[in-house]
Amino acid sequence: MDIQLIFRTWVNALTKPGEDFFAAERQKSSATLSTALTWIIAASVIAALLNALRSSVFSSTMGGFEQFMDLLPPDVQSDFGTVVESGGAGGTAFSFAYIVIGPVSFLIGVGIYHLVARILGGSGQFGRYAYLFSTFAAPIMIGTSILGFIPVLGGCVSAILAIYQLVLAYYATKVEYSLTEGRAIIVVAAPLIAGLFLAACTAIFALSAILSLLSASA
Repeated sequence: MDIQLIFRTWVNALTKPGEDFFAAERQKSSATLSTALTWIIAASVIAALLNALRSSVFSSTMGGFEQFMDLLPPDVQSDFGTVVESGGAGGTAFSFAYIVIGPVSFLIGVGIYHLVARILGGSGQFGRYAYLFSTFAAPIMIGTSILGFIPVLGGCVSAILAIYQLVLAYYATKVEYSLTEGRAIIVVAAPLIAGLFLAACTAIFALSAILSLLSASA
C-alpha cells in the first residue's frame, strides 16, 4: 500500500474537484470496491481514535470542576459525577463503535446514490462508484474528527465540508453514470430532501403527541 500515493489522491480529490479528476480515477485498476472499503475502514479507525481522544480530553477537562462541585450539596455532587463519568464512558464506546458504523453508513449512502442513479438511466458500476466516493469521503471523515477538537469553529467548518462533499458527490455521480447535470443533481439532492422530509414528519408527529398529552392532562 503506497501511503504517499493514497494521500496525494485524497488531496487532489479535495483540492482539484471536477469531472477531469474523477474521469481519470475511474480508469485506474485500483478503482474497486475493495480499495474503497480499505480506505473507509482506515479512515474510520483513525476517526474513532481521534474521537476517543477527544472524549478523554473532555473527561479530563471536567476534572477542573471539582472545586466547584465541592460547593454543591452532596446529593447534587453524586448525581453530577455520575453524569460526567457515564457521558465520558459512553462517548468513548461510541467512538470505537464508529469503526463499524463508518463503513456501514458509507455503503448504505453510496448504495442509495447508486440506486437513484440507475433509476434515472445511469449505467455506472457500484464498486467503481464507491471508489470514486471514497477518494473524498475518507479524508473528510478524518478531517471532521480533527475539527471536533476546535469548539464552535470546528463545527462550522465541518458543516461547510458536508456541503462540499455534496458538490464532489455530484461530479463523481455525473462522471461514473454518464448523467446530465440535472439528473446528477437529482441523484445527490434526492436522499437529502427525503431525509429532511422524514425529519420534518417526525418532528410534527412528536409535537402532535406532546400537545395531545398536554391537552389530555389539562
